[in-house]
Amino acid sequence: MSFLNPIFLFALAAVGLPLVIHLLNLRKPKRVQFSTLAFFKELQKSTIRKIKIKRILLLILRLLAIASLAMVLARPFLPPSLNLGTSANQPAIHAILVDNSVSMNRIGSNGPLSDQAKDLVRKILDASKEEDRFIIQTTNGEPVNASVSSTSQIERRLNEIEITKAGSFLSERVTNLISVLDESPFQNKNLYIIDDKNPELISILNNNFEEEFSNLAVTILTVEDVKVQNTFVYDVGSSSSMVGKGIPFTLNISVKNEGEVIAANQFLTLTVEGSTVGQYSVQIEPGVIQDFSFEIIPDKNGSITGTAIIEGDGFSYDNEYFFSVQIPEKRDVLWITKDSDNPSDVSYTSLIMDAQMGGNNQINYTKTTLEEISGYNIENYDALILEELDEVPEFLFSEVQEFVQNGKGLVFFPSETADIQNYNAFLNLFNAGSFVGVLGDYTSFNSIAKGSILLEDHPVFEGLFDLDSDDEELSFAVPDIYYYLKLRTNNSGLGLNIIEMNNGDPLLREKKFAEGRVLLFSIGNDPGWTNFPVKALYAPTYYRTILYAASLEDGGLSNQFLGKPFEWRGNANPQTTELVYNDESIQINPQNVGGAISVSYQGYGWEPGWVAVTDGESIFKTALNLPQSESVFSSQISGDSEILDNINIVDSGTLTSEQITSEIRSSGFGKEVWHWFMLAGFLLLITESLVSIFYKAETVA
Repeated sequence: MSFLNPIFLFALAAVGLPLVIHLLNLRKPKRVQFSTLAFFKELQKSTIRKIKIKRILLLILRLLAIASLAMVLARPFLPPSLNLGTSANQPAIHAILVDNSVSMNRIGSNGPLSDQAKDLVRKILDASKEEDRFIIQTTNGEPVNASVSSTSQIERRLNEIEITKAGSFLSERVTNLISVLDESPFQNKNLYIIDDKNPELISILNNNFEEEFSNLAVTILTVEDVKVQNTFVYDVGSSSSMVGKGIPFTLNISVKNEGEVIAANQFLTLTVEGSTVGQYSVQIEPGVIQDFSFEIIPDKNGSITGTAIIEGDGFSYDNEYFFSVQIPEKRDVLWITKDSDNPSDVSYTSLIMDAQMGGNNQINYTKTTLEEISGYNIENYDALILEELDEVPEFLFSEVQEFVQNGKGLVFFPSETADIQNYNAFLNLFNAGSFVGVLGDYTSFNSIAKGSILLEDHPVFEGLFDLDSDDEELSFAVPDIYYYLKLRTNNSGLGLNIIEMNNGDPLLREKKFAEGRVLLFSIGNDPGWTNFPVKALYAPTYYRTILYAASLEDGGLSNQFLGKPFEWRGNANPQTTELVYNDESIQINPQNVGGAISVSYQGYGWEPGWVAVTDGESIFKTALNLPQSESVFSSQISGDSEILDNINIVDSGTLTSEQITSEIRSSGFGKEVWHWFMLAGFLLLITESLVSIFYKAETVA
């Protein structure tokens, strides 16, 4: 154990005061003659002994309490290298991580935050010993050369650090710095993180470095807290997943006022393919998120790009939010059904699909049977239809499960001769419930239920009903149900009934699973189950159910946040696939994954905009944006983890230059334990009071 203020150890001399007082009280009293000693003779020797014990006990407690106070003033600490037997006087290596994100462009009373950060680095250099060595790294953009360097070399590199709009790789950079520290021959190792109170900082450190920091001196140096009015695009979403050429859809833009005053006299403008779609005047209360809607009618297939722009904001570096929507030319659907030569076996799938071939049809379907399924790669399709199979072959289980996990859709129609046990084993893959029985008689044409309840705001029914007002009751031809499999649902919270029967049983149910969805019918797709096919609602419901299953969950929106590797998966020629960023080609090595290709690239220097994946024939664009943490300016570093006990946090914005230097010099010394002695002193004083009150030694027997 060592001390930051060893001069206060002289306060331990105060421990002698109670001892001196105690010794003075031990002087023999002057003998005085008294008229009677009858009462004092009754005082037993054991009582006198108890009085002495009480006095000694109180003396010890008071001595320890004063000693604890002296230790608090001396600020004892445990060096992180305590187990290694090192000394604070030995040379040290200091790793310095500097925040160079766009939020450091803010200007405080002491100048730009980026300049304040550089000044803190210089104070670290000034507070070090001549034989100390340094490593410097930035949080955002391309990593700098993190080699072990001298003071003069670090000064030159510090001058080269610039603010960038590229993403933050905080976790990766901390990992790399810790690795360099571990490999260095120095026994005293310190890590400094200089930032502007990033709200995600403690979360990242807690989730990844709690064990590493237990034996490392870590200091977070925060720059000045600067208040600035900031309005930014919080999120972009689509009203429908079923986007297509010539089909209107709504783009919802969520804007948040992160400032402490009302956002007024600002404007939100949306551009698509370089043309302005619309503009809103923005007035948002502090901390409030407000939604704005824009209607978009795609005039082409492929990627359409646009930008949501905020004007009149106090912090302009995050005022543009980029988006990309992939408009498919067709959705490819694989229809798997049983092989039957019986002319009475009727399915409406081909009738519905073929009827849509004219006009704005968005589905290409391929029909096959279980006997022929081995000749198809299901990864090449957007959705699967499993129709009236007596049982689902187990060799398809894992393949279909992975298919749905990867964001694809599955539509399931049962068979009247179903193997219920096999069906339930298949549904269990998706946590989609189970069939618990059969109700009614197949081809009886006796109604046992009605499909009378629709989830009107579901995408399957979007735009199908023209209601004059929200209060108008929906009216449609209700189908009769003759025969169905009773589906018992679970309470996972990710399922909903799209069509429900009047007895509460689902007729069509959606179950979300990973990135995809499963749509379960409790009736088959032929007249023996229901008269639904002859109702006007049937054809659009069936077609849009297939279209919905084959559509992306996010409505074709393709967005990734900077600060983590770019990931893309889809169908493209791996031999010719490349990335295009800012009109420059980037050669990559795509990986084949389940019939598709997977692309991964670090993109350290990428800034907000778009990146394209192309194989020469098709182009898939993805929008790149900064994460929300770059737009949220916290006034303090907080966290619930014990990791904070191993971190020294220095708020330089509230300290003088001399105080900052003092804190930096002491920050690498390890974990302060003065609060242990403060608690001990407090407990000792409480104990002393209790002994004084309740220890009744002066009792006459």
